[in-house]
Amino acid sequence: MTKLYDEFCSFLESKKHASANTLASYKRDIKAFIVFLQEKRIAGFESVNTEIVDKYVSSLKKSGKSVSTISRNLSSLRCFFKYLVQKKVVTFNPMIGVKNDKKPELELPTVMSAEDVSALLSGPDSKTSKGKRDKAMLEVMYATGIRVSELLSIKTTDLNLDIGYILINKGSTKERVVPLYPLAVEVIKDYILTARSEFLIGSKDNGVLFLNTSGDEMTRQGFWKIIKQYAKNTKVGCSITPKMLRNSFATHLLENGADIHVLKDMLGHSTLSSTMVYAKVIKNKYINIYQNCHPRAKQI
Repeated sequence: MTKLYDEFCSFLESKKHASANTLASYKRDIKAFIVFLQEKRIAGFESVNTEIVDKYVSSLKKSGKSVSTISRNLSSLRCFFKYLVQKKVVTFNPMIGVKNDKKPELELPTVMSAEDVSALLSGPDSKTSKGKRDKAMLEVMYATGIRVSELLSIKTTDLNLDIGYILINKGSTKERVVPLYPLAVEVIKDYILTARSEFLIGSKDNGVLFLNTSGDEMTRQGFWKIIKQYAKNTKVGCSITPKMLRNSFATHLLENGADIHVLKDMLGHSTLSSTMVYAKVIKNKYINIYQNCHPRAKQI
């Protein structure tokens, strides 16, 4: 089973050009299924039937996995067994007929007000090297709506500050260009010209834009601590998360008339349905304003 698993992972990477996050999810899900099969003393994938898959789903539920996590596991297995059928490893696809549980109503993303975003972004002290770096990171997050993993993997060669954009790499075939507003361009320039070299003293430059104090690529945990530090100075407080900057970027653009299809591309979403959640945020906001402010809205 391990050999087939390795071959499938190579197929996803070389033929399907799956992103690092997608590949990691498939690997994790299928490894967990293989462990389940070994525990049940099932010799190979050709012995798997729908009943076994149902038992696996039951085990995931008992372990407390969410509906969305189980759905992702099933999606990974569908792709895997489709591959095994094509390779004639199995003659029957046990995933046929296996249905996902109905997902609970989608929880709307938490969005910061423009005032709270401004308060957060004004937190770093631009007179220090650390402050310049932190200011640049926060401005880039709000200017582009990129994910934390994308922010921390930006290389200096991904920037075009003369025109004002960043090239975001989400897998070899999923590059996208995201524009930067002028203020973000200026703080990035300031960081590169006056502060970044200080973090590199005694360290080799690997080209990553944002560095920690040791001159190495910053970790997600490191960035999380930074945003929490500055969040204390806002009325939102420590409840601010990096994802809230991405949510705020998307929602504020839509509120100001951005085309949702363009926003989809900027966010790096593969389907429009993922972007539509931000339109729902705005719809609910307008409904609440109408119900609270219209003089006849509460009359029966």
